[in-house]
Amino acid sequence: MNRILHLIRHSYAEEPNGKRDIERQLTHEGQSTVRALGRHLINQNFNPDIILCSTAVRTKQTAVNLVEELEISEHIIEYKDVIYNASVRELLSVLNEVAENNKEVAIIGHNPTITFFGEYLSDAVIGNMQPAGIVTIQLEKLKWEEVSQGTGQFKSYFHPNH
Repeated sequence: MNRILHLIRHSYAEEPNGKRDIERQLTHEGQSTVRALGRHLINQNFNPDIILCSTAVRTKQTAVNLVEELEISEHIIEYKDVIYNASVRELLSVLNEVAENNKEVAIIGHNPTITFFGEYLSDAVIGNMQPAGIVTIQLEKLKWEEVSQGTGQFKSYFHPNH
């Protein structure tokens, strides 16, 4: 079965200003940019079975704004502590544990790991995902547990402001 993986970096967040990093919220620009991403994805057949999301406030807000714009249920969002401050190896472990009935998966996380993970899976040079950027990777004839380095095919990178 062919599978699709979307890697999304959280949208623009406020500066720490004394807050713990995990508590940083989206700015107004961040909210409008993730909404613009949602409007773009409506026309791209974006239809994840599950969205795996970091537990940081800014990633949660990115996920909620995105599903609201897409008019899909928040019930597909699954928050995972490990995605916050994850290494590439930890993101791979999260992906390898996805249930086989999920054909299309999105992960909302943080740089630099989310960019490194896309490069790791696809052998593509992505560079630096901008906030609210999305990388789409196709995984052909693989189970989620079989996904590893270089097994994905880079399909696209999109950012609402480009």
